[in-house]
Amino acid sequence: MGEYVLVQPRRERLALRAGAGLRNVIAAVVLAFLITCSLPGQARPSQYDVEAAYLLDFGKFLRSSGESQAFRHTTFDVCIIGHDSLGRSIDRLAANEAIDGREVRVLRGVTPLQARTCAIAFIPDGDDEAIREDLRVFSRRDVLTVSDAPNFLNNGGMIQFVLQKDHVRFAVNLDALRKTRLVLSSQLIRVALYVMGHPLPEGKP
Repeated sequence: MGEYVLVQPRRERLALRAGAGLRNVIAAVVLAFLITCSLPGQARPSQYDVEAAYLLDFGKFLRSSGESQAFRHTTFDVCIIGHDSLGRSIDRLAANEAIDGREVRVLRGVTPLQARTCAIAFIPDGDDEAIREDLRVFSRRDVLTVSDAPNFLNNGGMIQFVLQKDHVRFAVNLDALRKTRLVLSSQLIRVALYVMGHPLPEGKP
């Protein structure tokens, strides 16, 4: 396995100024968005450490444009469906973490049906038919679906992890998002490796 390199975080809130060049905007977002997993005895985070860190940060760039059951919960639930490939690093990151004023809770071994009220559902890599079946359960539900499966976006998922030159990146399927009331920040979309689908109409968040 190669090494997975992340940029040291800047925790301060981004202030996007009118007229700022796109390059400066992306650079600022990258610095604020990418974080390092500090694990004892591990010089650099593994692929799965990085994916766990991304999952939590996705929630910080996510909101709902309307009433959503997942957003009415008192906790921000990140659900891992089936096999847990992320390990315990996500627990370390989620400890004492809050998103939108709600305590982050990691739920493991849940079924797609049980995960329909979660804020984020992580679906581990698997065969295409099984993934399509899982995604059908989330049809038009306000749950951000994420996976490291190679064909996840083509199968209807929202965010797919992509390994590129020993770096974990991500791609976004806007068409899948448009079927829900979920809105991803344009800041996040700008730093995606690539984007599928059509953007929201001009003037929409």
